[in-house]
Amino acid sequence: MSHPQTAPHIGMPSGLPGTGYPAAEPVKRPGLMVAMLAVTVLSALSGALSALLVYVGGKDLADENVRNAVDSDPAAVGLPSGTTAADVKQLTGTAWDGIVTDWQSTMSARATIALVFSVAVLLFALFARTGAVWARVLLSVVAVLAAVFPHMLVLRDAAPAGLYATSLGAIVLGLLAVVLCWLPPVGRYKKALQGH
Repeated sequence: MSHPQTAPHIGMPSGLPGTGYPAAEPVKRPGLMVAMLAVTVLSALSGALSALLVYVGGKDLADENVRNAVDSDPAAVGLPSGTTAADVKQLTGTAWDGIVTDWQSTMSARATIALVFSVAVLLFALFARTGAVWARVLLSVVAVLAAVFPHMLVLRDAAPAGLYATSLGAIVLGLLAVVLCWLPPVGRYKKALQGH
């Protein structure tokens, strides 16, 4: 009885020339992963747009924000109820300018933090595109932190409509990205890439 004397192709990667094995099919990225990446990018862009609005709006945006806050709830800023921004501005123009200038610096600091979080969200989304668990954990942490601070503060502070909308978008989209990145197809995609 004779057996062929060819060595088995054990241990050779599939798809290499001369191995006799066909190339493996590439692992297809699931639609859920694409959706997670798109939502994450939109969240980061919304946060960056929010920061840009603050930088471009400058003192006028801060003035509008302070007026909205005083008119919506004067007691929240330490004024008697029924007080309007016009009342305060007429009585103490210099003090009003000081308040607006201080608020503008607070808004600028928050905008800088929002911009840093937006860049971090984009960076971790880039790493999470392969389903890496560490990247999804960091993406989740940064997206939640960005939602809580500074964007939730913007919503609380009677922000002008454009700033309110972009901050709300950053919060909703960021939290949606967190949910999407932990759904089972993303984990299965990671395992399929590892087994490939």
